[in-house]
This record gives sequence, C-alpha cells and structure tokens, in this order.
Amino acid sequence: MMMKRSLFLAFSMIALLGCKRGAPESSASGAEASASWQAFTDFYERFHQDSAYQMAHITFPLEGLPQGADSVTIASGTFRWTPENWAIQHGFNLQSSDYEHQLRPVGDDAVIEKFVHRTGDLAIVRRFARLGDEWYLIYYAGLNNVRKDGGIDIEGGF
Repeated sequence: MMMKRSLFLAFSMIALLGCKRGAPESSASGAEASASWQAFTDFYERFHQDSAYQMAHITFPLEGLPQGADSVTIASGTFRWTPENWAIQHGFNLQSSDYEHQLRPVGDDAVIEKFVHRTGDLAIVRRFARLGDEWYLIYYAGLNNVRKDGGIDIEGGF
C-alpha cells in the first residue's frame, strides 16, 4: 500500500510540475491531461500486478535491449523481446534500492521511464505509449551500462 501511495505521489508531482512549465492551458485541456495521467497511473499499477494484463499490453515483438547487451547486439539493432523471452516485471521497491526513478511524460500519449543507478553508470529504460484507448509498453532496455563518452546508447532513439 505504501508503494502504491509513493508511486501515485511521484506521478502526481511529475504531472503537476510538467503542467506548470508549459504554456497556459484551458481548463478543459488541463482536465484532459489529468484524466490521461490518471489512466496511465491506473495502467502502470495493473501492469505490474496482473501478468496476463502485462502480456496483453506489450507490443510484441518489442524493441529494446537485453540486460548486459554487447556491442554486436546493439549495433545490429535487430534484438526484439518476444513472449518467449520476456520475464514478467513487477513493481520496483524504490525505497530500498540504489536507483533513482525518473518518469517523463512526452505529450499526452507517451511516457519515458528510467531507473538510473546512483553511480550513473547503469540504467533501465522503458517507454510506454497510448495506442487508441489503451496504454502499452513499446520499448524495454534491460539493465545496461549507460552511454558515457562514447559508450552505448540504450535510449532507443530518444
């Protein structure tokens, strides 16, 4: 319960800060953005609790990178997650980890999520998008070394 409350508060703060930085919006579009964010947070919570729901809300074959990807895998650009090689993901316990959690809305229909190790050397990247009326995971890069001075790029074009 504490984890849900923490995630909801984090999502709410990001949404509020994001809205204040942009141009002034009408109250109707602000309400739509709030409803969109609430739909995402509902999706996000269920995605981590319900394995069947998770599998149904991933765009297989899913672009991304496996954990510890080597330079050949990265350069080929052909790696895809499939239902056969996918491991169900559960919520992250951020209070007892060495990772910083970043959620960045990109418009009303996309969210980029990063878990970055406190050293800044390792990260996980996920991208979610609203396709039609539903949210989906559209990109997943497992835990990899992060690009630093010519290192690898796990962002997948973002």
